[in-house]
Amino acid sequence: MEIVSGIASRMNWDFDSVHIVRGDKAKNAEMWPNLAADTSPDALLSTLREKIDDGRQLYIATNEQDTSFFDPLKDKYTTHFLDDFKDLWDENSEWYSETMQLNNKVPVEFDGYMRVAVDTEVFLRGKKQLETFNDLTNDCKDGINTCRMASS
Repeated sequence: MEIVSGIASRMNWDFDSVHIVRGDKAKNAEMWPNLAADTSPDALLSTLREKIDDGRQLYIATNEQDTSFFDPLKDKYTTHFLDDFKDLWDENSEWYSETMQLNNKVPVEFDGYMRVAVDTEVFLRGKKQLETFNDLTNDCKDGINTCRMASS
């Protein structure tokens, strides 16, 4: 949680956040027919324009390996990604030193689980929060025909 606080404080606790699922799901048009198009930079700019003011700091929690994919968003927002803050857990960080002491001097890897946990917690601290399957696409989170029907 110290890493989460460190990230949020570097953005002065004044940022909006967006969670963008891409990766394998965006490649599987049979299960998620709109996801790739709906999370393209042009589509994101169009969607975000209506929801987030220009010039805001925008934390992007994503599974997209190449964050340069989102470079077009830099024209409207100051974008931030988890790896922009990796000095908070690298070998020179307080977190690294503390976890080494707790783990009998054996380095603790900042692994996939920890990355997702920190990404999620930072996302939740955004003033406005937009999620892939609620705000950016009509595709269902678990694939085609799996969306929960709204009860009337």
